[in-house]
Amino acid sequence: MTDVPADVNERVTEEWKTDTTPGERVRTVMKRTYDPQSVANIAERALTSETTARKHLRVLAEDGFVEEVSTPEERGTRYRRAPRSVVLERAQQMLDSIDIETLSARVAELRESVREFEERTGAESPSAAAVDDAELSAEAVTEWQTARRNLKLARAALALADAEETIGDDAGAGDSSEPASLLG
Repeated sequence: MTDVPADVNERVTEEWKTDTTPGERVRTVMKRTYDPQSVANIAERALTSETTARKHLRVLAEDGFVEEVSTPEERGTRYRRAPRSVVLERAQQMLDSIDIETLSARVAELRESVREFEERTGAESPSAAAVDDAELSAEAVTEWQTARRNLKLARAALALADAEETIGDDAGAGDSSEPASLLG
């Protein structure tokens, strides 16, 4: 007879630990870690040792999935999800759920919305409008910020789609697909 934890949370935790590797658990934890966290905290959440967590965090940092954050007032290296990996993930989610034509039309709508806010306030951004004391409601500021963010993400999705298409077209083209050869 096997020991079955009485608490459902304990059972789920045990299943997660049994069904995944430490590396998978560290990546899962980091997928939702946007504020810098200590290795000890990450290891605890990933149900692994600090040494193992540190090893996997270094790999994730090399891959650009997480970034190391060090501050003078805190001892030790902390890790958080790299903003670039979040942008790429969200861009890919857009591409998976919206066709390019619809996404392009949405970019045009968002661009127009942002332009209207800029014209109405005479400012380039919501924060500049606040400094200029433009009379905008909190709701309007939030709408403007959201439109700017969504526009940037939609543009990133279109750029990703274009890059994927270009790489697909150039597959097997030799050294031209190597990142170093793109720069010089």
